[in-house]
Amino acid sequence: MKPPANLTCRDAIRGMPLAFNARAARGLRAVIQFRITGAEPGDYYLQIADGECLFHEGVFHTPDVTIHTPSDVWLSICYGRLDGTLAYLLRRYRVEGNVWLLMRMKALFSG
Repeated sequence: MKPPANLTCRDAIRGMPLAFNARAARGLRAVIQFRITGAEPGDYYLQIADGECLFHEGVFHTPDVTIHTPSDVWLSICYGRLDGTLAYLLRRYRVEGNVWLLMRMKALFSG
């Protein structure tokens, strides 16, 4: 899927709850923090609990996983131009915290 020309990294992360797969998240309570750098810097997090995923701006005090990524890398992952696992292995972005949660993201956001 090709993103609209004016889609920002913030828009892509804000839209992730629309693709949230509550079935894959059964019983999961987690916070995924995004620390975005590059052309569109910003801090956002997704809070997953009780079968819901909510978008928030800012920094969560104790996230389960923090993804440090340039905005262009995350947009490429969101739209399938770059495989997230491969990008991680190639160190296109870095992660702090629960890497297991990172590996579940494809299933969590496949709705």
